[in-house]
Amino acid sequence: MRKHSLQSGFLLVPLFGFAILSLSAVAQTSAPNQWTWMGGSNTVPWPARGQAGVYGTLGTPAAGNIPGSRGGATRWTDASGNLWLFGGGGSDAAGHTGYLNDLWEFNPSTNEWTWMGGSSTVGSNGSDFPSLPGVYGTLGTPAAGNIPGGRSDAAGWTDGKGHLWLFGGLSTLPDGVEVWFNDLWEFNPSNNEWAWMGGSNTPSASGGGLPGVYGALGTPAAGNNPGSRMEAVTWTDNSGNLWLFGGVGYDSHTTPYVLNTWLNDLWEFNPSTSEWAWEGGSSTVPCNTPDGCVQSGTYGTLGTPASGNIPGGRSGAVSWVDSGGHFWLFGGMGIDSNYNIGELNDLWEFNPATNEWAWISGSSAVPGTQSYSGDSGVYGTLGTPAATNVPGGRDGGVSWTDKSGNLWLFGGGGYDANGNDNTLNDLWEFNPSTSEWTWMGGSSTFDTDSYGVYGSLGVPAVANVPVSRSAAVSWTDSTGNFWLFGGEGPFYVPASGAYFAVSFNDLWRYQPSASSSFTNAPAPTFSVAAGTYTSTQTVTISDAVPGATIYYTTDGSIPTLNSTQYTVPITVSLYSTTETIHAIAVASGYFNSAVASATYVIDLPASSATVTTIASSPNPSRTGEYVTFTATVLPVSAGATPAGTVQFIVG
Repeated sequence: MRKHSLQSGFLLVPLFGFAILSLSAVAQTSAPNQWTWMGGSNTVPWPARGQAGVYGTLGTPAAGNIPGSRGGATRWTDASGNLWLFGGGGSDAAGHTGYLNDLWEFNPSTNEWTWMGGSSTVGSNGSDFPSLPGVYGTLGTPAAGNIPGGRSDAAGWTDGKGHLWLFGGLSTLPDGVEVWFNDLWEFNPSNNEWAWMGGSNTPSASGGGLPGVYGALGTPAAGNNPGSRMEAVTWTDNSGNLWLFGGVGYDSHTTPYVLNTWLNDLWEFNPSTSEWAWEGGSSTVPCNTPDGCVQSGTYGTLGTPASGNIPGGRSGAVSWVDSGGHFWLFGGMGIDSNYNIGELNDLWEFNPATNEWAWISGSSAVPGTQSYSGDSGVYGTLGTPAATNVPGGRDGGVSWTDKSGNLWLFGGGGYDANGNDNTLNDLWEFNPSTSEWTWMGGSSTFDTDSYGVYGSLGVPAVANVPVSRSAAVSWTDSTGNFWLFGGEGPFYVPASGAYFAVSFNDLWRYQPSASSSFTNAPAPTFSVAAGTYTSTQTVTISDAVPGATIYYTTDGSIPTLNSTQYTVPITVSLYSTTETIHAIAVASGYFNSAVASATYVIDLPASSATVTTIASSPNPSRTGEYVTFTATVLPVSAGATPAGTVQFIVG
């Protein structure tokens, strides 16, 4: 289960100043397959645990407004394509940290944030990570003064009318004990009012949460309600019904709270009747491991839907709805088919018309027999789909669905290509029609490429990439652009040579190509063919795509966007030493090229020296005195003395 870095006591360090930026005077441009830093800060100040928010005036958009740094917020896209954000664990207007209950709206066409409700402060309830209580009002009745309490990792949906829904999440009591919610809320953007629609308005006084009321499988009822939980995943079907799966929380047990109970129950909520129906998974999770209560999955046959199939319990998974209305689920921290706990990379498809799951790709078991491991990612070639490609196990990633119905995944905490468990910034696309993953950007390993490249505010560039993170939020706007905000992750500080956990408030936009067919830029070419030469060579690198940027190395390593950028011809002049140039091309509208390479050996012939003798003493023939010679050797070759002065002692 992911823990908030803000609450976990990690240290932060100054990162080259402080900046909160907006696009008030920056022309907005876009380009396919490129990231654009659109707002928020590209630095982390000290000693704050993230950037403070700039709230402005309630209900008034402004270019300088920006939510504070946070992770685990809830997000929606309304019927007009505006983006909404609620709460999370992070920083308020004063830079104080806690569980937030602020509500924000972002207009992609104006690039302005509006603080729409909730508090600009986290309050002070005596906890190290405080929160403000909610104002519930009357069940089912919207009111201007209603507001959910501060929380993180709640579930969210947008229904068929464009109303926003919120369920559950995590917060704290005044004594610092964690409390988990099972309350359901509806927000109407047209009148800016919340309505408490179900669940309890009284958190457990001793912490923990409340058990679920499951009723009969497949039967909606007014008394049904999922148990308290966090980090569940959600979908909205074509009829506007809301679906909920898993998370960490409470099943039907009334026993005291047990740390790490991973759920795999599936629920459907009908906004027209305000009734929940338990649709699948377990209502009672067995507590049969030392790591907590877990419910294993039933995978069945790869690619084959069946009524008995069900993903195992998990938290922090990602979800999509494709163009056909099918639900998709990937990864999370959870339980494999062998009751081992780890970072999962299994991909599932659910058909709400048949109520059947199909295991589509990834592994049904985490590696080995130890809990808390995960499968490495298989990245393949950047921009090239392949049946063997698959992201590594992870939780806390974010997702988008493009206009073609393809599924996109970014980041999270999990396993890279080398099997290292880190926070990631890799970008993936999955094509449901071919069942193939494509690695689209970011780093395949946690290294300097994971630090992020912001570029210029509002200017897309092929080199731009968000820093590695988990627990961010994501949206798709009405034009099909992807948006990314905030999250938590490690930030590398060169001065200390160490990573520090931080929270972000940077805003990014990514425009996927209008076509689902992607091509790589042509590989660079060298003006001098590889081979052995008897004179110094000057090598020019070029690419067939006009304006392409070329990065190269001469130390044998594979170039990345952090390698040396090619600007002037390269001189190769080493004697009898192999020198290999590797190069890649990066261009707008293309994926990075394949690596081109050329190996050169410069083997210059030896030459005789021309020596001029100059006596430097009155009588150089006498024993013990010396003679100075000037030796001129052109060209320099093996075994020869470079041009200069040598001395010989007369014996």
